[in-house]
This record gives sequence, structure tokens and C-alpha cells, in this order.
Amino acid sequence: MPRTWELIVGIVSMVMMVGTLAAVPSIVRRMPTDFFVRPPPQRPLLWRIGRNVLGLALLAAGAAMLVLPGQGVITLMVGLAIVDLPVRRRVMLWLLKRRAVREGLQRLRAKLGAPPLVFPPEVEQ
Repeated sequence: MPRTWELIVGIVSMVMMVGTLAAVPSIVRRMPTDFFVRPPPQRPLLWRIGRNVLGLALLAAGAAMLVLPGQGVITLMVGLAIVDLPVRRRVMLWLLKRRAVREGLQRLRAKLGAPPLVFPPEVEQ
């Protein structure tokens, strides 16, 4: 890989890491405690388009952070929580079945002074 590409990848990686360190805690803190167990509210079309764009950007960043520095799994969870895709619930349940993911979310909320999240019964094992 040419030196220029290494520099670009390094800079992008650092920007993503700093960006998620700033944005993800704020999003996780603002999530309602019953977010994973309640049906999603109906929103206007423009609102849904904006949310999907943001959610897809977070999913892409989270996937990249699985191999680059940053909070990859938590960013993926936040991206999935925002985007309106048919597979969203299945993937979120699959991730929430991992104890480390649930505990990480709860630890982050506790650190931010937010009440703990309520998880669906099928992920609590």
C-alpha cells in the first residue's frame, strides 16, 4: 500500500474513533429504557429517511471499527437501533444475546447516569 493510502486510512480511523467516542455515549444515554421491548413509533417520511441515512452511516462505521480502532460493536448496535430494516430486530436480538454486549450497554448507561435498559425475555439467559 502506498504511503499516502496508509496516511489516509490512519486519519480516517482516528476521526471515526473520536467521532464515535463523542456520539455513541450521547445516543445510548438518550435511548428510552424500554427501547428494545416496545414497538417503534410511526414517524413522517423525511424523518425516517434522515434516520436511515444516519443509521447506515453508523453501521458502516461500526463494521469498519471491528478491524480499526473504536467502539465497533456498540456503534453497530446504535446503527441498528436507528435504521428501519426488516432484519433489524433479528440482528439486534442476535447481538443482545451476547452477555458482553448487554453488560457493556448497561455499564455505559450507568456511567452516564441513565437507568438500565430492559431487554426482551428471549435474550435474558
